[in-house]
Amino acid sequence: MSVRCAGVPLELGTPKARVLLAVLLGRPGRPVASDTLAEALWGETPPKSAAKNVQTYVSRLRRCLGEPERITRQGSGYLLRTGRDELDAARFEDLVGAARAAADGDPDRAHQLFDEALGLWRGPAFAGFADVLGLAPEAARLDELRLGVLEERIDVGMRLGRHRELLGELTALTMRHPLRERLWGQLMLALYRCGRRADALETYLQVRSVLSEEAGLEPGRSLQDLHRTILGNEQMPTSESGPAPVSPEAQLLAAVRERRTTDSARMLPPALADFSGQHAELEQIERALRNDRAAHAPAAVVAVSGPGGIGKTALAVQAAHRLRSAYPDGQLFAVLDGVRSQPADPAAILGRFLRALGVPATAVPDDADERTSLYRGILAERRVLVVVDDALDEAQLAPLMPAGGTCGVIVTGRVRLGGLGGAHRIELRVMSEGDSLAMLRAGTADRLDSASREELSDLVRLCARLPLALRIVGALLLSRPHWGPADLVSRLADAQRRLDMLRYRDLEVRTSFGLSYEGLRPEARRLFRLLGLLEAPDFPLWAAAAAVDGELLPTQDLLDELIDVHLLEVTGTPNGQARYGFHDLIRVYARECAEAEEEATARDESVVRVLGALLAFTDFTDREHMGQNMFRREAPRWRPERVEAALPRAVVPMRLLDLERVSLVTGVRQAAALGRDELCWELAVGGHALFEVERYFDEWQECYDTAMRQADIAGNVRGRARLLVSMAGLLYTRRWYGPAEKSNSEAMILFEQIGDHQGYLEALSNAPFFLVPNGRLAEAIATGREAYERLTAGGQAAAALHAYSQVGLAHLQAGRPQAAAEVLAEIIDEARKHRILTLVARDTYWLCQTQLALGRLAEAAAAVSELSRHMRDFGASGPFYLAHARGCVQLACGEYADARRHLTEAVEVARALDDPMFETRSLIDLLDPRLYDGHEARAAIGQGEHAVEVARRIDYPYLLAGALEQLAGLHALAGDGTGAANLAAEAATVRADIR
Repeated sequence: MSVRCAGVPLELGTPKARVLLAVLLGRPGRPVASDTLAEALWGETPPKSAAKNVQTYVSRLRRCLGEPERITRQGSGYLLRTGRDELDAARFEDLVGAARAAADGDPDRAHQLFDEALGLWRGPAFAGFADVLGLAPEAARLDELRLGVLEERIDVGMRLGRHRELLGELTALTMRHPLRERLWGQLMLALYRCGRRADALETYLQVRSVLSEEAGLEPGRSLQDLHRTILGNEQMPTSESGPAPVSPEAQLLAAVRERRTTDSARMLPPALADFSGQHAELEQIERALRNDRAAHAPAAVVAVSGPGGIGKTALAVQAAHRLRSAYPDGQLFAVLDGVRSQPADPAAILGRFLRALGVPATAVPDDADERTSLYRGILAERRVLVVVDDALDEAQLAPLMPAGGTCGVIVTGRVRLGGLGGAHRIELRVMSEGDSLAMLRAGTADRLDSASREELSDLVRLCARLPLALRIVGALLLSRPHWGPADLVSRLADAQRRLDMLRYRDLEVRTSFGLSYEGLRPEARRLFRLLGLLEAPDFPLWAAAAAVDGELLPTQDLLDELIDVHLLEVTGTPNGQARYGFHDLIRVYARECAEAEEEATARDESVVRVLGALLAFTDFTDREHMGQNMFRREAPRWRPERVEAALPRAVVPMRLLDLERVSLVTGVRQAAALGRDELCWELAVGGHALFEVERYFDEWQECYDTAMRQADIAGNVRGRARLLVSMAGLLYTRRWYGPAEKSNSEAMILFEQIGDHQGYLEALSNAPFFLVPNGRLAEAIATGREAYERLTAGGQAAAALHAYSQVGLAHLQAGRPQAAAEVLAEIIDEARKHRILTLVARDTYWLCQTQLALGRLAEAAAAVSELSRHMRDFGASGPFYLAHARGCVQLACGEYADARRHLTEAVEVARALDDPMFETRSLIDLLDPRLYDGHEARAAIGQGEHAVEVARRIDYPYLLAGALEQLAGLHALAGDGTGAANLAAEAATVRADIR
């Protein structure tokens, strides 16, 4: 979301101000209640002062917008006034309306208007605000409207004969939206009109398969009609079969069909009165099983899987009761005891089913195969729903599956039944907080009326939103009238006793998990309990292998076994690498098992191995990122070659390390808890590059604080010194230059005290970075050259070039661009040789600025082209560097409109990064008087004053002088000669102090 005034982006302040504006923009011209705004700002647990705070944020937002009357008080809420031409969503809808009006008479104009409307989109509606309460419905409406408009624009394009050029777009759209039949029909029609009839028919088979697998549906009437048209009304070959032979089985079938079995085939257990949540899953089951199918088609099957206690049985029974009218000939139900030591025998279940269907007990065959044949024969002409709960595997299910499409089947199980071909699969996850609260309330009568919002939220959190746990909590509250919600929260808060508390008569969370655990192989049980010791929310294969000190492939087999029974979940597959995690209560159970079955030393050794594997990963990332490891490492690593072998080669290592961001933080905590000070501080420092590149300041600070405490306790001087170097990096990245220099100097003193020459030189390589912003350019050049020479002699090429880059920057800021260009070109050449791509990227940016200072526009443009190839090497800052460099080159070339656009983008990125130095640097160029006329200059002066204020705050004299000079130019352009002269004089004074 961005707001501009006279083409200049407005600074909206805090993230909460942006959320507030987004919610108001979601309902333009309509009042939004204060309670709604409070929920959007703080979620479902706003502070007591929410109403007052909302007033404060509204007041600040009015000032930011510069037009207080824009936001007015309306009753108990606020209303934002906007013109339809000011809001891109309204502009989009207006353009769509105009396009639709023109579609019949002027399709070319309609196509142009549709294109213009779709061109306003920059991503999903309200991107960046997905978690904000109240915005989801409007975002969904706009996103759905956009897709519908896209389909309309394609229809118009087809009418204009643009079938061939639409093929690529339609192919991509059907991949992104595989359930939108209209897009598939458009693709079929485009292929057919391009003379590719066979491909069009193949596309129909493809969409039919997709709809069957994903939604359990056949294509709709329009697709079927289009398919027949393309076929040219050709008749498909048919075959006929003769009558079935008369047999004893057929005679029994005829007798059974004559019997009334309406009452005896009603086997469903009662539905739960307090059933809550899982409404989407209920609708999926109904959609899959309400569709009429031909008798010769396969039966519709829904397979529900999930961990113990997740509510599979309750969902299946609830759905079955809702489907009774669709299956009037009966509902069969059986529990297969798949997780028990003795699973149910399918033949015995068939005997029960046959008797329920009207077969006399004396006529039930003894042979299992004969029972199956009779069962399927009876169901062949009946509409019967079969519900089988807790299935072991496909082999146990096979005899119980009807043969024809008149029947429906719901299967539940802890295992994923991948062998059920054509089944509609539903994998249950934990419920939302809202559904969990609804379930608690439904199952506790009025016992929760006195509970605070915080207590209710705590109960849901401590139950980990697991339906079984919530049901037990409800039962406990009803059966113990002297307990209140606060008592239960207090009892459940102790993780070591939580599973003890989650038990009521025959309901027990621990027992539910234990049934799955006991069915595992011993090796899988060991992996399960050792993984439960990790604090990280998820982990990759190599971490699991380290936990058991195992090979990768055998560990993968064990992980798959845990996943099959839902004791472990695949939390995602980013970059093609699977990540695994526990449900919260299953993690508690796994840790219980580890404490009961593993010696304390074995538990600690397992955790240390995993953290050692994480260290090995950071070593690998540092080498790839900086060309070499920057400091001496002594903490134990776990099998680095095995860790590297598990990493996908096509992915930049820093992107992979980004997935371990939380693991680094929790790993530092666990190392501290184990008293492993060396491991602790090396993990903290191992995250330095990631935290810096991606600007994870909170995680960086937490790792530093935890590791420094541990180093102090252990008297680890080298660890303290190395952490001070890392802290200097954090302070520098946050643009607190004075404290950064102090932290780095303290580190140098400690390194000298313990005789760590390599550590001292590493800290020395950072010193020029703090001198340049302070305007001590001559000192920065001398220190940078010294560090470069000493580090080069010591074989530390990466650190040497790192320091030397500031020599080039100091020359540039001192007004010696030729000297700067020579230094930067040398650094880039050496960095390429050593594959230090981050340094290549950063100094290519500075070389671009240097070429501009020399008036070499072609060379500067070439540097921008080179820069664009290194975007990923910058991390989160990449978009800023590229946008700023482009804008500067375009400004120098007189391409003012493009320059303004890219420099505005740079300002917006800098603000999103919360980087005051980036913001000031880009504002200085955006405020160049060449970009404004007199009227616009007056509007831009406020931004100039803001740039001056920020430059003063971060104490960067060079940027302060530049901001003052640009502000002076704007004042002159606006006709304020006196103000311009005063600002220019101050800028000259500031520049005089830069040496």
